[in-house]
Amino acid sequence: MQHHEVFSRFRRYSGKVPAGYQVDFLGTLISDKFNPGLRGVSPYPDGTTVQEVRYPLPDEEYFEWIDLLESVVAASGSYTMIELGAGFGRWAVRAAYAAQRYNPKLRCRVIAVEAEPTVYGWMREHFLNNGIKPSRHTLLHAAVTDEPGEVDFCIGGPRGSEYDLPPNAWYGQFLTKGSTAFGECRPDGKYCGFQVMLHTSGWRSIRVPGVSLESLLQKLRRVDLIDLDIEGQELASLTSGAAQLDAKVKRLHIGTHGKEIEAGLRQLLSAHGWRCQADYPLVSTSETPWGPVSFNNGAQSWINPKL
Repeated sequence: MQHHEVFSRFRRYSGKVPAGYQVDFLGTLISDKFNPGLRGVSPYPDGTTVQEVRYPLPDEEYFEWIDLLESVVAASGSYTMIELGAGFGRWAVRAAYAAQRYNPKLRCRVIAVEAEPTVYGWMREHFLNNGIKPSRHTLLHAAVTDEPGEVDFCIGGPRGSEYDLPPNAWYGQFLTKGSTAFGECRPDGKYCGFQVMLHTSGWRSIRVPGVSLESLLQKLRRVDLIDLDIEGQELASLTSGAAQLDAKVKRLHIGTHGKEIEAGLRQLLSAHGWRCQADYPLVSTSETPWGPVSFNNGAQSWINPKL
């Protein structure tokens, strides 16, 4: 197939794939421990030496790749990327790799924010697995919200349900606020040192630090890309930080989690003069320049023409 032209600016990885890892075309390694069936990476038999890892096939993450790579190509002098709802930081690490491979002279900084405590612990491991010193970047254990302060964060569904899963099998944890699935609760043991609360619905939550987008941006001069996948908090978080976004952020890639949220994002960002690059609704099959693609989460891409 004919890929988006930005892929051609990045050399595909050739070399050995260590046992217990998967690799993407940039060469970032992802441990099977984090997610054995992860999309967008190429599985190989343990210890395989590959000639060239293929570019990703078109799926909902293909547009995330485009935003990431184009943001690197457009950077000048330095490159700053923020990943919100980062999981174990795979897009943050990919950003650091892409910046180094495209222009080794770019001063690169990534900021990765994740609320699930086990997964946050994996983030440091993922950086080190890829030869990146976490101390040179910013890794935060927090949930992204429109107001800073502690927040209730869901870590699992009713026991025995489809959402009673370990963290490497479900990356859909979310804030409880605004959800009707939570009611009265009682203590139910500990998780990673946090008090677990069992709700009458069977869902379980913990209290974690909250951080606003506005506070993250306050001390930054320019951000080349914010990649956010924050399970329903995207509109509220971007609305509360709109002034800082306009002044400092060049590009957004948003994973969307609701039709009303998608409509609200279109209204918000258009009103602030942002230019839409891609807009594909969640739970749909949409025609794209690379053929029909099925979307679970939606995907929106926006550029700030003021910067």
